Amino acid sequence: MKLKGKVLLFGLAVLTASYGVNKAISEEAGQAISEEDLKLYQSGINPGEVFAQEVGGALFNKPMGSSNKSCASCHSEEKLKKAVGTYPKYNEKLNAVISLQQRIQMCQKLNQGVDKPFELKSKENTALTTYLKYIASGEKINVDTSSNPVVKEYYNYGRYVYELKRGKRNLSCAVCHEYAAGMVLRMQRLNPLGHEYNGIKGTNAAAHWPGYRMTKSEVYTIEQRFQQCMSQASMKVLPLGSKEMVALELYVTSLANGATIEAPGLVR
Repeated sequence: MKLKGKVLLFGLAVLTASYGVNKAISEEAGQAISEEDLKLYQSGINPGEVFAQEVGGALFNKPMGSSNKSCASCHSEEKLKKAVGTYPKYNEKLNAVISLQQRIQMCQKLNQGVDKPFELKSKENTALTTYLKYIASGEKINVDTSSNPVVKEYYNYGRYVYELKRGKRNLSCAVCHEYAAGMVLRMQRLNPLGHEYNGIKGTNAAAHWPGYRMTKSEVYTIEQRFQQCMSQASMKVLPLGSKEMVALELYVTSLANGATIEAPGLVR
């Protein structure tokens, strides 16, 4: 089955050039946890937090582009952390819902004067996203799902993508995380992605991503994790930043509304 919409970033290709946002395909690392990261983990340190602080924090304070401004030049961490839990969020200029990763690209293009903002699959964009979620830890997830027709469209489309069975195995997100919730797959319990489903406690997944995957020795955003799941389920992998992917992120994040952000997560 085909998805209803075209896989375009905001439905209008011209916006990609104008606002500096783009889409890209994630590449999985595929290696076991490194010895260095294993030592951090064994000492009680989440390697993802080190990545957030050392890589993301450095980028947050680094002047970039023709304006020679850093993220910190415009945004105080105190105010910024209040906004993080509201993404994906409607953007009036684009008349579309955008992810936090795409908002970073817009700021780079429009406010810093960066010619080529960090790609969505890049280490730099992931690092900045992780840092923002990290400083927002303790705040609540609070995404809007109904304030205007565009938001409602994205939310409903995200639910459609979540429930749509596709690929060689005829699977959907809902098959594993709702209908099969509580069962075990590959020695891992399948859990709902929100607070609960049919009495089974959920993980509030969006509150913990980006997350450090121990089996990959790398931090991934939630959209990159979606891509990994799609690949494992033999589905066509949706591009990062596509309308389908942002809508899916909005829907999954809405399942965790009210949950406390604790990021980056530490996962298998």
